[in-house]
Amino acid sequence: MTRSRASRGLSFLLLTIIALGLCARVGGAAAVTQAQVSSANEEILSAFAAVSVAERSGGNVSALDAKLNGAILLVQEAEDVNATDPAQAAADLQNATAAAQGVVTASTSVEHAGSAARQATEGTSLGAASAIVVVAALIYVFGGRVYRKAWLRVYRDSVVRPAHG
Repeated sequence: MTRSRASRGLSFLLLTIIALGLCARVGGAAAVTQAQVSSANEEILSAFAAVSVAERSGGNVSALDAKLNGAILLVQEAEDVNATDPAQAAADLQNATAAAQGVVTASTSVEHAGSAARQATEGTSLGAASAIVVVAALIYVFGGRVYRKAWLRVYRDSVVRPAHG
């Protein structure tokens, strides 16, 4: 009798361990909470702010916008599939958060590139404006002399005759 009791106890213990193992797996695929969705949305908002700063500095943010839109779509997809596939929803939220963090990281380099491009453009514009002012001043100072010498060279063999004479 003690042996059958021991085997029943062992069987019960084994079934309990298997049941706990199954519960642990189901717990790993629990539905995503609103806090997780809010956290992902906050990451996306901070990424949007970083992209906005990069755009104001003159950077090309089209690739960042595409990544940000992808992150937003992942959050929406996670909310849609949360009831049917919680594991996929959790993965989508993690991917959306990672994408938003990547956008924040990349926006700093885009911001610096935009600032450098803007400075180069302003330097080129300033140089061109200075060159125009210098050429205009030279034409004003030496233009009459150069015009008269050129006119004399072109028409040096011409003879001026009176119209009625």
